Amino acid sequence: MKKLLALTAILLFVTGVISAQDETKYEQFTIVKELPHTPVIDQGSTGTCWSFATTSFLESEIMRKGFPETNLSEMYFVYYNYKNKAFQYLLYHGNNNYGQGSVSHDVLKIVGEQGISSYEAYPGIMVDGEYKHRELVAKLKSQAIDINKMKQDEIDVSDLESYDKVLKDLVGKLPKNIKTDDGKYSPTELRDKFEIDTDDYVELSSFSHHPFYQQFVLEIPDNWAHGLYYNLPIDELMEVMYYSLNNGYTVAWDGDTSEKTFQHKKGKADVVEKQIGKVDQKLRQQTFYDRTTTDDHLMHLVGLSKDSEGRDCFYTKNSWGAESNDFGGYLHMTDDYVRLKTIAILVHKDAIPQEIKTKLGL
Repeated sequence: MKKLLALTAILLFVTGVISAQDETKYEQFTIVKELPHTPVIDQGSTGTCWSFATTSFLESEIMRKGFPETNLSEMYFVYYNYKNKAFQYLLYHGNNNYGQGSVSHDVLKIVGEQGISSYEAYPGIMVDGEYKHRELVAKLKSQAIDINKMKQDEIDVSDLESYDKVLKDLVGKLPKNIKTDDGKYSPTELRDKFEIDTDDYVELSSFSHHPFYQQFVLEIPDNWAHGLYYNLPIDELMEVMYYSLNNGYTVAWDGDTSEKTFQHKKGKADVVEKQIGKVDQKLRQQTFYDRTTTDDHLMHLVGLSKDSEGRDCFYTKNSWGAESNDFGGYLHMTDDYVRLKTIAILVHKDAIPQEIKTKLGL
């Protein structure tokens, strides 16, 4: 009996070791297509994924146009965006969202009005080697609240000079000119040098509480500017993403990352087993209404891949740093996950199949 108990104990120990090993053994993925993009970097302790994802998207656009790999400044967009957000907050008498979150069209607005900067010319200010914006946002929001409380004969919602001081101190002084290998450029000249035309890009979404093939204001808190999105049935939105990546255009992706099945450490995002192969427009709408699909995070789709079972995945560049997982900071989101959890995407107009473009009137 003692020998049997000892043998049982050994077997249990070995089984426990194997189970522990299995838990740390990550799934293998096969990259089917990978488009040119810049390396993974870290957004630090900030809610500025919108800038990191959209900046990465623009960097890929620059390469797609035939220009050398260029490292753009995420903080350049952050600086102007906080001022734009304060202006909107005050126009709405304080009844508008004010936080760190934003979406891709907020970057495009700045590109169109203030241009772009290289990272070298404007790296922004880090604290202990990373970006930290809690103090920054607290100060900026406090100023917006104070301005909003001013009397009618004292207030001017367009006067945001006080913001510049805080932003200069905590984000950095903006560059007037950017040095490059072939000379100096103003931010707008640098934008034009890389042939970035903001009119070339559109945002698409898929929700049935608005008519399809029309524009609508997407009801998410981070859409503080109340920007318009084109509405597509989910099958056609997925078609756009596949077509885009297969034809050399990357995608800026906005979606939900709150699920337990979003496992960045393991390099994969998937749906629960009962939803595999069953995601449709109705389920998308249901999860949007019950808030299990929320606007959490923006990332950059840079290719296509397959998981160990041969299921289609989107090869995704995240902004949590190259050391954030064993996949160099990338992850693979399954077709089902993207089909269910996509809030919206940003693409070049030419990345949309002609039949769908015609339906949208583009």
